[in-house]
Amino acid sequence: MKRILLLAWLLTLVLTASPAIPAQTQTTVPEVKEIADFLRQHPVIVESRAEVLEVFFQGEALVIDLSQDVLPEGRYEPGIFNRLQLDLDLAFQVNQYFLVTFKIEGLTLDHWGQTLPAFDEPAAPPEIRDAVTPGPLAGVRIALSPGHGLYWNEFFEAWRYQRIEFWGIREDTLNAQIMRYLQAALVNQGATVIQTRELDFSAGTGITGYPAWHESARRYAIAAGLPSWIWTGGSNNYNSDIRTRPYLANYYDADILISLHNNGWDGSLRGTETYYDTNNHAGSPSLATYVHNEIINTLKSGYDPQWTDRGVKSSDDNYGEINYAEMPAILIELAFMDNFQDNQALQDEAFKILAAEAITRGICRFRGTSCEEVNITLPVTLETPTLSPGFGDGMCDSGWKSYSNERESTAYLALNARDEARSTNTATWQPNLPVSGAYHLEAYLPDHGPVAWQCPSKILSFDSSQALYEISHVNGTTTMLINQAASKGTWVDLGIYHFNDDTLARVTLRDLTLEYQDTTTLSASAVRFTLVGLAGTPFYNTAWAQSNWPTEQINASSDRIQNFLQFHQSCLAEPILDTDGQEIDLPTLLHTTADTYQISPTLLLAIMEAHSRALSQCPEPAALEGLMGLDGPTSAREQISSAALKLRAAWDALLVDDVSPMGWAAGKPKTTLDGVDVIPANKTIALLFDYMQAAGSLWGGDLPAEAGAQGVYAALQTFHLDRTLFWQLHDFYIPAVAR
Repeated sequence: MKRILLLAWLLTLVLTASPAIPAQTQTTVPEVKEIADFLRQHPVIVESRAEVLEVFFQGEALVIDLSQDVLPEGRYEPGIFNRLQLDLDLAFQVNQYFLVTFKIEGLTLDHWGQTLPAFDEPAAPPEIRDAVTPGPLAGVRIALSPGHGLYWNEFFEAWRYQRIEFWGIREDTLNAQIMRYLQAALVNQGATVIQTRELDFSAGTGITGYPAWHESARRYAIAAGLPSWIWTGGSNNYNSDIRTRPYLANYYDADILISLHNNGWDGSLRGTETYYDTNNHAGSPSLATYVHNEIINTLKSGYDPQWTDRGVKSSDDNYGEINYAEMPAILIELAFMDNFQDNQALQDEAFKILAAEAITRGICRFRGTSCEEVNITLPVTLETPTLSPGFGDGMCDSGWKSYSNERESTAYLALNARDEARSTNTATWQPNLPVSGAYHLEAYLPDHGPVAWQCPSKILSFDSSQALYEISHVNGTTTMLINQAASKGTWVDLGIYHFNDDTLARVTLRDLTLEYQDTTTLSASAVRFTLVGLAGTPFYNTAWAQSNWPTEQINASSDRIQNFLQFHQSCLAEPILDTDGQEIDLPTLLHTTADTYQISPTLLLAIMEAHSRALSQCPEPAALEGLMGLDGPTSAREQISSAALKLRAAWDALLVDDVSPMGWAAGKPKTTLDGVDVIPANKTIALLFDYMQAAGSLWGGDLPAEAGAQGVYAALQTFHLDRTLFWQLHDFYIPAVAR
């Protein structure tokens, strides 16, 4: 009977409350007393004889504290809180205004049995790469939560926004727009940005039927294939979405979490307030103070002298979005959407940019550094290339097949060619970049199904594993070999390059591969240029080598090293005579040396190429004598052994003292022997300059005979030494050559 009465009561509520999301110009916030009285009459409260201890608002949080009597046997039961929240939403639309936080006897629900993850699986999947540029925030992982977004409402069985619309804007989309500016600013300062929602506005349509960037953090985590405990932490989808935001930050081991929201009340309030949680990380109050003060000072000086400072405020477990974070975390309520003056500011791009710049400077101050020259330059994305020959009426006319990719843009396919004589198709991207600087270049590789070709007639399912991208930049042309078949549906990293106004930025994809003729396809879709170095920053100041390079692949077998050398047609693949007439086998020598000194053989190969061009041409006895550029040793064996010993000693010093024997350190400026000011972006770069002591003439060095670190960079790019090539070449490329 109780169940029937409850269902009848719910039906009455449904009939009298509209599920539609109204577009309105002023909120109709319920009074605290209304909510408390409603709860005291609710069947769940009445039947359990529980007390409504307290109901209050704190910013965007609606906090409801009940007595323990509401819990059957004193343990958490999700169905109870689902009922209460649903009925409150039907009666007052609380989910459209507030983050509802239930407490029992002043304690959060996890104290009464609601499960919390262990957070013992920190991860760094490909889409959350560490930033590869220097800067005051280099190495700092910052999670950005725009909050809200479309979610599946179980009761209405529909996709719903979490916030109502005010004069043409709603929080679900507005927050993401501001966070996109913040993401650009942080990346340009060297930070690694962890998204908790989609911030690529060209990411296509999501499962909701709306643009993917409109969707909630929960939907973002599901689409990314993340563990289910990240997106199932709450009692329903709405509450699970709130927890997804800090859980994502914890999962990716973020150093800071910034949650951005915008307020609403009764139309009379204005200004910015910033919250931290008293039970969160000890650094949260300091982070909140630095960021809040920067926002207020920036908006007062650059936008509105009368901007309202509502202060930094503490929250006692009332915001799950920051309470469950394991790092310094703050929640910013930037402005009041239902106040006309604040609303107009929120619709102003200049206001959004100023706010993003201020948050960035606040984060820098919290980290004890300075980033006064904050540069917000959004990524430049070219969705489609220029084709040659131009796309015609069909694949038989031009050799191109067109289709719509996941980004809802036109993409193209071309059949591969085995040799130059049969190569006819190229795709080219030429961006109009806003400023000179170092840009992170990426290519999008769509996920498409089998394609039925007409000329010739065949069905092909996979893209090439040997796609060649040619990148024209300030320092010349670099060729990148990309396995498109293994990267479908993702952005692939093409490296960081310096572009300026004097050099045409261009990316070219040809149909030429080493695979059998017409056996695979090449995808030409979007490319993206993201500024990661301030305009004018020389290329040699960026992190073109990964921080783990000195010690990766130390266990590579001599066979794999030999396969690599054979692929590049190096004479070092076969035994050669050393300067003293002794026969040596370089693959075995490199394998043994790498294992002995725990130094990557690819690093040794790069130095060999830089000093003696040992990979690109067969070294003469004089070249072997100076194989690694060292003055003392006189044989190739001694050169390699001495170089490995020197590199190991310098690497150990960097790991222990953060400074190399020659005084190089990550993030610290130092002048090379050939007169170039360098700021190593990581310890790998510091190690190389400790060993080389010169930048190289192409990077501004005044000693033309010195290849310097520029030579190592050239070897890294030309021979793809930044990739795990011993494995890739062994499994993919050597069989192709053998055919």
